[in-house]
Amino acid sequence: MDTKIAFFDIDGTLVNVPNGLMHPTNQTIHALNEFKNQGHKIVIATARGEVPQSVQDIEFDGYICSDGHYIRFEGEILIDELFNNQQVQKQLDIYQKYNGRSMFYGHNGEWCSCLDDELVVKHREMFQGTSERPQNVYEKFDAKDIEAVSCCVLFDNAEDMWSAYHELENEFTMVPYETGLIRMDVYCKGFTKGTACEYLYKKLGIEYENTYAFGDGINDVEMLQLVQHGIAMGNAIDELKKVASEITDTVDHDGIAKTFEKYFEIPVEEGR
Repeated sequence: MDTKIAFFDIDGTLVNVPNGLMHPTNQTIHALNEFKNQGHKIVIATARGEVPQSVQDIEFDGYICSDGHYIRFEGEILIDELFNNQQVQKQLDIYQKYNGRSMFYGHNGEWCSCLDDELVVKHREMFQGTSERPQNVYEKFDAKDIEAVSCCVLFDNAEDMWSAYHELENEFTMVPYETGLIRMDVYCKGFTKGTACEYLYKKLGIEYENTYAFGDGINDVEMLQLVQHGIAMGNAIDELKKVASEITDTVDHDGIAKTFEKYFEIPVEEGR
């Protein structure tokens, strides 16, 4: 049997926090579990720095986090690219210049000096489904204290975001967002979500024709282009739908499960 591998974005693909879908649907969980039972591999591919509890009921084989800068497969860490002190300080200086509210994420903590800022609260509501103040976040720190693999920085307007972007673009990989909350995710130069997926399936010796990916956002474009079957959710942005090999139903209406029924004969079970 030829092993297949499928990559899954989280927000807007497995869950839809703004719409109240805090966990993958039962149909999605069933489809992924059956796919694994057939001997295939399932991998998270997210901009998040860590995997939320909402998807931990599914036993994924691997995790690509921070848009490709952290890769773990079957318990082994393959890639883990942290900022050095100089890179952190440079970011802090630029963000202060353009009134950016930064949130640094690492495997051993989070660093944010503006937890009560309106934009930061809105960010929590969008991605965590709560406005409650988080615990165990470092609020007072120097650059040398931060051991982070990624930073999400929020801005009042797109002009400020792009100004910061252009001052950092030669040294960092960044994913800007002009819709919803104006923000950008920042990483070391190196992997992207798409190249991380390609790196992993090639390392595992899985043939290109046996690769699948599901996503909904701008940072999923390259991922869908670097697999054979790049599938956009029905709720995906137009830019992603244009490059997708096909478009499935929305996350709220079991789009992943319906695609798995089509390709792998895993039936969508009535009443689940």
